[in-house]
Amino acid sequence: MHNIYKLVITFLLVVSLAGSAIAQNRTYSPYSRYGIGDIESGGFGRNAAMGNTGIALSSSYNLNNLNPASYFSMDSVSFFFEGGVSGFSQEIISEESTAHFTDMNFSYFAIGFPVAKWGFMSLGLKPQSVVGYEFFDESGINENYSRTRYSGNGNTTKAYTGVALSPIKNLSFGAHVSYVFGKVSHYSIAEFPNDPYSFKLGTSEEISLNDFYFDFGLQYKLNIKERHNLVIGAIYHPSAKMSGEIEKLVAAGTNFNRDGVTIINADTLVHSNDKFNAMELPTRYGFGVAYNIDDLMTITADYSLTKWSEADFPSLSTTSTDPDVFTIGDEQKIAFGLEFIPNYRSADFYPSRIKYRIGTSYKQEYLVTPQSAGGDHLTNFGITFGMGLPLKRSKTSFNLAFEWGQRGSTDNSLVKENYARFTMNLTLHEYWFMKRKFD
Repeated sequence: MHNIYKLVITFLLVVSLAGSAIAQNRTYSPYSRYGIGDIESGGFGRNAAMGNTGIALSSSYNLNNLNPASYFSMDSVSFFFEGGVSGFSQEIISEESTAHFTDMNFSYFAIGFPVAKWGFMSLGLKPQSVVGYEFFDESGINENYSRTRYSGNGNTTKAYTGVALSPIKNLSFGAHVSYVFGKVSHYSIAEFPNDPYSFKLGTSEEISLNDFYFDFGLQYKLNIKERHNLVIGAIYHPSAKMSGEIEKLVAAGTNFNRDGVTIINADTLVHSNDKFNAMELPTRYGFGVAYNIDDLMTITADYSLTKWSEADFPSLSTTSTDPDVFTIGDEQKIAFGLEFIPNYRSADFYPSRIKYRIGTSYKQEYLVTPQSAGGDHLTNFGITFGMGLPLKRSKTSFNLAFEWGQRGSTDNSLVKENYARFTMNLTLHEYWFMKRKFD
């Protein structure tokens, strides 16, 4: 019974820490200006060091939220807790200037445990999307000089429950039910500094989400020979309408509020409020393969396709007659990862028990640049590496991951991002479900 109390206390701790995790700034990218911002798709500590692969990964040492079917590989007498923090650095480069930003915040929380001989469960909380940017646009001269400031902030968060079962030997199925909640805000203020009698024109768009959606996964393990096996994985996220609210406001006035992004004593020019079907999460397919040599090496590869072109997305559409407007298209990602353990049984040389990881990924993102800037998909390339540091005589480990990447380019007056991200997480393993002969 005391293990149940520990489970409840751990879950309450996760929920209590959620508030601090939700409110943090996780990006400074101007590309997060669109819709609900940059979509977070990364996994946990092990995934982050292996190119964010995970569709075919399974382990009795780490949780893997990228495919719910992987939960069936957890130890049947164990309880897992994972939590992580991450720090990042972004270099935003345009044709005129360069800016640097850094930050650190909580990444995620998750727990996993068996519910019966036939199934395993995981609960977790992690970011779904992030918004954070501020930039200026200037035009005209003398009394026609205008200055517009664009800014945005906020994020949405996903709380999920996952279950995995295995009706047939070596074949496991899994499903997540996720609840997405949060709000993101986009603002713009246009003013004419050289005209003391001019009005300031402000626009705001606030998008709130709160709804459930499902995703599914499977994994099949093919034993090739002793210690060698091949795991084939697949995931499927059906499209889902997300209830919420989109409130848009256009107003003109003379003074700013204290927040600097809204106008007081204003005349409302446009106001709309749509409380239903704020957006649609798109259908997503993913396939992966992993070749494993037990306790020595894992080589894995993932491919995923997200059909954003078939989804409703705030402020964006698949086509536009304006050559200077971003549109949306399908997102594709391919990633590779490697994990190597020199000698996990080594008793006197600790570096031999460390899990060394490396990976790479290439993503064709859903944002399509304006026709005037080429009309191409925004691309994102990254390389990763890291380590799993085991504690003596335990499955508990510290996981370190580092990612360096590049997003976009400065061609055609666009913006390029160079980014670095460092992630540190703890995978805590406890034998909570063993029947002890002696107390």
